[in-house]
Amino acid sequence: MSERRRFREVSGFVLAGGASRRMGFDKAHLPLGSERMVDRQIRLLRAMCRSVAILGPPDRFVGTGVQVYEDEIPGQGPLGGIRTGLHRACTEFSLFLACDMPLIEERFLRYLCEQALGSRALVTLPPPWASGRYPICAVLRRGALARVSSYLEAGQNQVGRFFSRCPRRAISRAEFARAGFSSRFFCNLNTLEEYERMRQQWVQ
Repeated sequence: MSERRRFREVSGFVLAGGASRRMGFDKAHLPLGSERMVDRQIRLLRAMCRSVAILGPPDRFVGTGVQVYEDEIPGQGPLGGIRTGLHRACTEFSLFLACDMPLIEERFLRYLCEQALGSRALVTLPPPWASGRYPICAVLRRGALARVSSYLEAGQNQVGRFFSRCPRRAISRAEFARAGFSSRFFCNLNTLEEYERMRQQWVQ
């Protein structure tokens, strides 16, 4: 198991700027067990990162106890949030984590940070899954900011396509499995039905 230490070289960011259209209301505040989804992600990041902030509308996250940064380029989805985080970060590395993945575990986030710190890649990622899409859970170097900005300025904001075009360290599925990690970590909640199923699991 990874040593439980704080990575002084890593800033942590919770991506929580989405409109939650399919859910019908702000999913970041949905409770699972004794805490809201956004608070769970903050707790995980606080255990390992030098600093933690939310990337989203400040008026939606009053009282969370962390800094909240609004997207500097609105309407660009998760990649716009990543750009804001990289611009605000005071460290070489930044760990970005979507607010709607309630099964992600600290031990995997530590592993991801360790791989990033040992690599020259601009982006360190989990494996893509059956859809070919990368989960919104990644470590980026400060040097990725210029690439993200250029990509957005070119009218592109697909985060997975951006990741696939960057010098990256993508953890293979075989490595992921050998380390004892589960694809369930990246289950994300987009609809009320998905949330209700997850909530029932949580209380069992």
